[in-house]
Amino acid sequence: MISLRGSWHIPVIAFVLGGVLAIQEGFAFYIVGFVFLAWLYSYREHLLFLFILLLFGAGGYIHLPLDSSSFSPPPLNNDFLKGKIVSDLTESDQSFSVILKDDAGKVLVRYLKEKGNDSVQESLKHGAVCRIKGERKPLEGARNPGQFNYQAYMAGKGIHSQIIIKNEADIQCDGKSWLSSLYDTRKQLKMTVREKVTPTTYIWIEALIFGDTSFIDSSTVEWFREFNLSHILAISGLHVGLTLGGVYFLLYRTGLATRKQSKVFLLLLLPFYMFISGGAPSVLRAGFMGVLLLLTTSLQKKIPIIDLLSFTCLFLLISSPSYFYHLGFQFSFLVTFSLLLTIPILKQYESKWKQSAIIGLVSQLSLLALQVHYFYEFQPFSLWVNMIAVPYFSFFVIPFLMMIFLLSFLVPTVCLFLSSVFSNVHEFIISMLITQSESLDYIWVIGELPSFFIILYAVFFVIMMKKWEQKEKVKAFLASLAVVFVLIFYSSMPYFSEEGVITMLDVGQGDAFVIELPYRKGVIMIDAAGPSIFTSNKEKTANDVILPFFKSRGINRIHALFITHEDSDHSGSVPFILEEMRIDRIYVSPFHTETYENGVIVEKVSAGQSVQVGGHDFDVIHPLINGDLGDPNDNSLVLNSIFGGQRWFFTGDISAQVEREIVMRKSIRQTDVLKVAHHGSHTSTSEELLKGLQPKIGLISAGVDNRYGHPHSEVVERLTEHGVLLLQTNRHGAVQYFFSGQSGTFSTFIPYNASRE
Repeated sequence: MISLRGSWHIPVIAFVLGGVLAIQEGFAFYIVGFVFLAWLYSYREHLLFLFILLLFGAGGYIHLPLDSSSFSPPPLNNDFLKGKIVSDLTESDQSFSVILKDDAGKVLVRYLKEKGNDSVQESLKHGAVCRIKGERKPLEGARNPGQFNYQAYMAGKGIHSQIIIKNEADIQCDGKSWLSSLYDTRKQLKMTVREKVTPTTYIWIEALIFGDTSFIDSSTVEWFREFNLSHILAISGLHVGLTLGGVYFLLYRTGLATRKQSKVFLLLLLPFYMFISGGAPSVLRAGFMGVLLLLTTSLQKKIPIIDLLSFTCLFLLISSPSYFYHLGFQFSFLVTFSLLLTIPILKQYESKWKQSAIIGLVSQLSLLALQVHYFYEFQPFSLWVNMIAVPYFSFFVIPFLMMIFLLSFLVPTVCLFLSSVFSNVHEFIISMLITQSESLDYIWVIGELPSFFIILYAVFFVIMMKKWEQKEKVKAFLASLAVVFVLIFYSSMPYFSEEGVITMLDVGQGDAFVIELPYRKGVIMIDAAGPSIFTSNKEKTANDVILPFFKSRGINRIHALFITHEDSDHSGSVPFILEEMRIDRIYVSPFHTETYENGVIVEKVSAGQSVQVGGHDFDVIHPLINGDLGDPNDNSLVLNSIFGGQRWFFTGDISAQVEREIVMRKSIRQTDVLKVAHHGSHTSTSEELLKGLQPKIGLISAGVDNRYGHPHSEVVERLTEHGVLLLQTNRHGAVQYFFSGQSGTFSTFIPYNASRE
């Protein structure tokens, strides 16, 4: 009879690998499959165990993938929808939101805020049965490489559509569940604590006790993320462990309760604590493990901690496969498994400092490949900052906040004094940490790590840990070098690739082109649109689209930025890109009036000049140096260049009149790819220009359902009559052109279907 005691993590790994294999496509599927089979082959001498692993692998392959059909939105209609609220009410500046479940599944219901709609807010309770009238629409997905995919994120939670409600008459809800009372209790707890502590202290209580980091200043959150400290802000096993330890010490060590009574109290406390802290996967993991540990010790059954962790992981994945796609779940279990497997290594060292350094190193390395896959970058000096920040939060911040939280109910007057002390001390230390870490602020932008490299990284990491445990330190060191080399090799690949890429980003109603020359000899950008002039967050396009794209491509430097003209739909994101990236030189027309900070070189160019970047020429066609037309659109830079044997013509927002003048100057040649001027407005793309250029491909950058109606139908018809194939961001998302030598191919982010065009 085979015993799995202390080895349950192996079948769980098989279960997870089965799920990983199921979601791979193309070449990655065969790579993951080969690694999985090779791993199974290593157990060939234990046939029964091998059979168990096969069963678990098959279970993961079948159970964990999301149903692809669920991505198809339900039919759009205006009929009434009836369902039950299965979430707590969440509130933003613009709306109230709940999750409703009906026969077709879950749907996100957003009710836009208006004056006097408090009655609706009060009726949106967990368990309430609602009757809603509204248009059910699919959630918005990513439209660019590197962009956060909100649709996939919500699909991981089983939500595939949303209904936006504007009128109070369109929603009627009645009733509530017993969970609603718990949610109300949680809100009441928050209100009570908020009244008894200083504002700064409450912000950190919200984050580290209630699990809501939205109150923390965005620059502070960004600092935590850059230095890989986000795990501190996410309530995890550390917080649960400190809470259990503190309560146990208070009850048992002070004589208030017996050991058995203390454990019973903790068993009752844990579910409540998991609830008030928001129920994040890391909290559920630590909470379920705590419950199992308390039960087994009470029953005098010693079960290895790694088995408890394995049971918890398996239970959560079976009960809710969506956890498999949850970043917090992946990070929490991966780092915890790694640290448990590090215990034999820690026993080799007596120094607490060395043990702390090893724990920090293993924690960082175990997550690094996934971190690069999701966030595209890594802070090499984060380990040193972690060694200071983690003990500070573990032994001062979290225990102190727990004490203040309890005192806010027991001794409010003392609580206010202590919260004031905490605010002053904590603000000083955080400020000092941020200031001192500026000298270590070097971010290594690697790019989106593919599955093959994640697997390669994991193999070398496992070898390193195995050899370290076996005290073969030379081999362990060589394996650690291989781990780092995987990232170095991947990040250097563009510098050895003969393939170049041109990307027309989908930035809504604006223009943004990125050109990556072969062998990464140069990265050139033509325009950097900002968001709509009606959007209050002017950084939105830069933060949501442009910067994530650059990071996903492993780019941290722009060699040249051409700004065709100063309208915000062409230059609105430039200041924010300058804050985050190095730009060698900006090229503008002679009539460009905007100025830029950060000491960047700005050069004015005009018709007849040629700009060379990385050995590649860009010919300036317009404007003439003394030809100010008085309109920023008509003064746009017009550029001409060749990529992959195809001649490209970038037009900015010039009008039909300027197009005719350019044709009359005979300064243009037959063109293969035309960037259609002014987003397809009827004021541009004249018959004369099309006859002069004879383009084969037309690229139109326009927003989905934009208020201007771009591209205008007459322009589309004119281009079609000339046999021009149109690729549009409002229909296809980002459009990319991959070229090498004298040839190239186009690709669209949203699959192109000629039958629908």
